[in-house]
Amino acid sequence: MRTRVYRSFHDDFVTSRHQDWQLPTNYEWRPAGKSWQRRLVRATAKTISYFYCRWGRAITFKNAWRLKAAGQQGFVLYGNHTQPTGDVLIPYYLGNHHTVNFLASPANLGIPVIGPVIDRGGALPTPQTLHQLGRFNRAVVAKLKAGDWVMIYPEEHVWPYYTGIRSFNPGAFHFPVAAQVPAYCVTVTYRKRWHRRPRLVVYLDGPFLPDTSLSPKQQQRVLQQRIQAQMAKRAATSDVQYVTYEEG
Repeated sequence: MRTRVYRSFHDDFVTSRHQDWQLPTNYEWRPAGKSWQRRLVRATAKTISYFYCRWGRAITFKNAWRLKAAGQQGFVLYGNHTQPTGDVLIPYYLGNHHTVNFLASPANLGIPVIGPVIDRGGALPTPQTLHQLGRFNRAVVAKLKAGDWVMIYPEEHVWPYYTGIRSFNPGAFHFPVAAQVPAYCVTVTYRKRWHRRPRLVVYLDGPFLPDTSLSPKQQQRVLQQRIQAQMAKRAATSDVQYVTYEEG
């Protein structure tokens, strides 16, 4: 068992040499590259996700059928952020890889080899200035209204094998309300295996619909509370701590 010490839930345990990568001030959230490049990157990611989920980690999925209930409608999927590789591949495995998008740290664009192509696979780097925020929000809402779906990790930072649910960024719940689309949640939990890394059991829950009788801010708050409570309930089923986190 490994132990990691944190000072706040905003601590980042998975970093790269390009952590301070900056988006161009005029960055536009438009489809990147040519259509054949986007199809190739997404198809490759889908294939890798199949082998990873079926054999690489032998993941057990519970209620995966729930995402099919969205049909051709766009939706937002929220998840706990505990697997550096799995959190990239699991969404490709679960949903339509042609229409999946991810909110991602701009630092990912600076990663050698894969950084320059991740936007072709659906990565949407989060804005770094207020000037960029409006364009970013409009782009995400437009994708949702067009039938795409968006994966968001509201805890923001990867904590490998963490078995709780950390505080969420309230702004992450703006999008289902702005686009009036359903939200779902995916919770990765961990089961004990002797002398091996824990087995992953992944739960899908939803849909969670915005309550249009409330103000937009209240709709966001209620969605956050409902989804966070459901994910905490699922996370509590983990029966092993492969990595222990201690406040210090």
